[in-house]
Parts: sequence; C-alpha cells; structure tokens
Amino acid sequence: MRRHKPGGGITETSLPIGTLEELFAYCVARSVQPNLIERLLLAGQDAEGRTRLLSFSFQAVTDHKM
Repeated sequence: MRRHKPGGGITETSLPIGTLEELFAYCVARSVQPNLIERLLLAGQDAEGRTRLLSFSFQAVTDHKM
C-alpha cells in the first residue's frame, strides 16, 4: 500500500492478506487508514512445485475524502 504524506513524499508498506474475502473487507471498510492499494502480489506454486509470483498493478487511483 502507498500513502502520500504532504511534504514527505510517498511511503510503501505491505499488508499480508490471506483470502479474497479479507481483501474485499479491507477495501470496503470505512475505518481504513488512507492507504491506497496499488499493487497485489500473489505467491504460490505451479503444478510442478515451482514458486510463482503474479503481480497486479493499478495505475489509476482516485484519492478523495469521504
């Protein structure tokens, strides 16, 4: 997740999420801090046991006050 700090640039942190339901709950919660999810990294193994990493990036984000 990224957060823009006025006068301080952008900081990036990770948030481990185990399921799509957890991700959905995080995204729709009103009590969430003003962090923007910009990239999802999915780690796992393919059918032959090799480690695989999928990266999903979001380039267009609107940050507005609720």
